[in-house]
Amino acid sequence: MNPLTHPPRSRARFQLTIVIGAARETLTLDEGARWIVGRGSECSIRVDDPSVSRRHAQLYPTEDRVELEDLESANGTWVVRGLTLNAATAGVEQRLAPHERTRLRVGEAVRVGDVRLELGWVGAVETPRPRPSAVPEAPVLVDPAMRGVYELVQRAARRDIAVLILGEAGVGKALVAQLLHRSSARASRPFSVLNCAALPESLLERELFGFEPDELGGTLPGRPGLLEESEGGTLFLDEIGELPLGLQPKLLRALEERRVARVGSARQRAIDVRVVTATNRDLLGEVRSGQFRGDLYYRISGLSLRVPPLRERKSEIEPLARHFVHLFSSAAHEATPELSRDAVAALERHAWPGNVRELRNVIERAVLIADGDVVREEHIVLDEATPLDSSADSWDTPTRVDDTLDETQRRGLIPAERERLIAALDACAGNQRRAAELLGISRRTLVNRLNKWKLPRPRKRESPLGP
Repeated sequence: MNPLTHPPRSRARFQLTIVIGAARETLTLDEGARWIVGRGSECSIRVDDPSVSRRHAQLYPTEDRVELEDLESANGTWVVRGLTLNAATAGVEQRLAPHERTRLRVGEAVRVGDVRLELGWVGAVETPRPRPSAVPEAPVLVDPAMRGVYELVQRAARRDIAVLILGEAGVGKALVAQLLHRSSARASRPFSVLNCAALPESLLERELFGFEPDELGGTLPGRPGLLEESEGGTLFLDEIGELPLGLQPKLLRALEERRVARVGSARQRAIDVRVVTATNRDLLGEVRSGQFRGDLYYRISGLSLRVPPLRERKSEIEPLARHFVHLFSSAAHEATPELSRDAVAALERHAWPGNVRELRNVIERAVLIADGDVVREEHIVLDEATPLDSSADSWDTPTRVDDTLDETQRRGLIPAERERLIAALDACAGNQRRAAELLGISRRTLVNRLNKWKLPRPRKRESPLGP
């Protein structure tokens, strides 16, 4: 990291800090100068790192702003939107299109390859930096649908509208909730998380509302629940669709009255907390079937945000994979290996039923197995059985199951697919059209699968889900 001699100074107001591992170097950005970042000897900000192109990016400082342009770099130029230098708010990584200028704000960070750049004021006092583990991972923003989600998050953060986050397991719903909190006026207050599927009803009630000492016969001291402990902040209720029916009216009353009574007490305590919820279930369907209260649903879904599954945003698979390669290599204090084209192709062929969480695990394993300069296709270990449950495409393309798996693997898949077929038909009272819609496949594919597993085609009955 050897920046060349600075051009003559004028009315400079900005400084740039270059971070490579534990090394940090800060330089002043002078107004009107051409600041090119890269490995080439002609660059005014010369960064000796293999992930940086010879001419990677260019900075344009003026009296009141700094603009950034990617110069067709190999590994991309990324702006971490919303991430301040003291990590008070979460960040969102957005890759710049080549030769498209964007304005940087003081406190935002830039990633050129694997090298981090931080923009600050000249003479600014640097605030204490938290440990890396205290800063949430910045999600990659490439897909237009995901950009739309995060734009809505930023807008919703400015007010206390109830937000319901929808999406399959592993898509990153918790990260969206955390970003919503950290982008809001409540960012300095607690962010609490409760998985509604993780506890039995009695424990879940005490976690939410708290309890008095006498409620458990005096064996435990009383304590407040998360609705109280999150005062001024945000409570994230994950898997809200699993909240027992018996607790739903109590939660609804607490949200509407903004008061809570601990278990074993009649005393009402005022609360000021934003409740954000998430689910991978069809809550409207649950309302129709009587498994979820309609009044609670409409109370928590002032704004519904759908996080698309990874298979619907294939453009993000490679940048996410590279992000995780860098993340796990840095955590192990190792050089970041390159991700080969054959490895990328293998990742993009996969259907990712476990979404970003599955990709993260696959890359963590690949970095460990590779133990070298390059992550190759043979280091990408995928579960061959997962495409069956990943998407509608896997149902409509029988060869992905029948022709690519050996006989032992096919036998292992039979129970899972049979159970899905039977459960869907049972939920729809034998209505094949509705069962196909529930599974996300065509009716023709459903009939073919019934014939394949020698399941009888049922007669339609009165459905609890409606006609």
